[in-house]
Amino acid sequence: MMAESWIMTTDAEMRTDLLERLDNIPSVRSADLDVFVDNGMVTLNGHVDTHQARFEVESVAKRVAGIRGVKNHLKPRPTMDRRWY
Repeated sequence: MMAESWIMTTDAEMRTDLLERLDNIPSVRSADLDVFVDNGMVTLNGHVDTHQARFEVESVAKRVAGIRGVKNHLKPRPTMDRRWY
């Protein structure tokens, strides 16, 4: 008998997985983001430094197992407000 090829993932597990992945993106500070997962739907709020970072966060979220969709409300910071690390 074969095991199921998918495993149920809770919203909390998906959120944790996503936050861990975001910590691996040098241009993103996960502390600046609010990440909510409800029934597999991710909502992203907060600020990132660039439009590219905004799309990168969304792309990473879509690759997390169990995620059904992403509502990306992230906003790029104005140039004067960007943090340089």
